[in-house]
Amino acid sequence: MLKFGNLVVDQLIVPPALWFFFIGGLAAAVVGAGLILQSSSVFRLFGVMNRSVSTRRVLKPLEIPRDSSGLLWKYRRPIAACFAIGAVYSLYGLIAQIDNAAVVTALKLKYPSAAVLLVVESARRLLIIGCAVSLAVAVLLGVFPETMRALEVHASRWVSTRRMAPDADKMNVALDDWVAAFPRAAGCLILVPALGVMFYFGTLLLS
Repeated sequence: MLKFGNLVVDQLIVPPALWFFFIGGLAAAVVGAGLILQSSSVFRLFGVMNRSVSTRRVLKPLEIPRDSSGLLWKYRRPIAACFAIGAVYSLYGLIAQIDNAAVVTALKLKYPSAAVLLVVESARRLLIIGCAVSLAVAVLLGVFPETMRALEVHASRWVSTRRMAPDADKMNVALDDWVAAFPRAAGCLILVPALGVMFYFGTLLLS
């Protein structure tokens, strides 16, 4: 079985991932074989499964603007103080107490140490930038509220995803129509890669 040298990854992540791809390949192979041998039965199954579920109704509460700035400005000084303390503490830890080499050693990944070190250092710098931005926001909120209000006017603009993608909720059945027109060709295109996936991940599971 595939090994990365990390106990958690090898025991909790790799086996389920291998089984997921193997079972997915098996399901695809069954569909491909069904299209080649008994396409009418597969189309009846697809007819039951291809039902449109509108995300507009489910996600409607997320499209309603909710203004929480009243609570923020009412307790702006305590909130700013909490942000500042958290940001300063995090910055101190990230700058003064994080040892990248120790982190790379603790991860125990079978990758080049230089590559892992680059990823760890990049993540650390991104976190430092995030903490610095949080500290700046805390200072603006607590000491320069008018500047913060001016920035909030430009930053707190509502953008509706419904207006940006009005056709995202519509079903696109062009691929289904093509499969219905050429079921055996589609079955072959599905079956051959599916057998490859099954063989590859099956050998990993058995090794």
